[in-house]
Amino acid sequence: MKRFSPLLLPLLLAIFFVPMFAGAQKVSSGLIPCGNVSSGGSIAAGQECEFNDFIILAQNVINFLIFKIASPLAAIMFAYAGFLYLTNGGNESKVKQAHDIFWYVFIGLVVALAAWLVVNFILEFFLGTGSVYNLLGP
Repeated sequence: MKRFSPLLLPLLLAIFFVPMFAGAQKVSSGLIPCGNVSSGGSIAAGQECEFNDFIILAQNVINFLIFKIASPLAAIMFAYAGFLYLTNGGNESKVKQAHDIFWYVFIGLVVALAAWLVVNFILEFFLGTGSVYNLLGP
């Protein structure tokens, strides 16, 4: 049986993740929603950071971690579990390992998405649509 090169996995991960990180900077408001520094080195008018901007930053970071990191990583782990399952060669321990990986990734993804959904629902229900960005301000 032919072995894969040890450089193949890091190369595939780099090909997958580098465009994702580069695309993360193209968000209209960016990761940090305030404090845009002009070319003179001073903060542009009206762009001073406030507490609302901290809430927006926290939401941006959570959305990035769940939707840009955890979801693709879960897909990779599901594919790896499927690969282990298909290439087990009759080895019951590989089948159990594949089932365990699949089950743990599924539970972790469901818990992360359910937590995000509950927090998002509570904020939208009690504060109204779009009011996450106006949590303390007028």
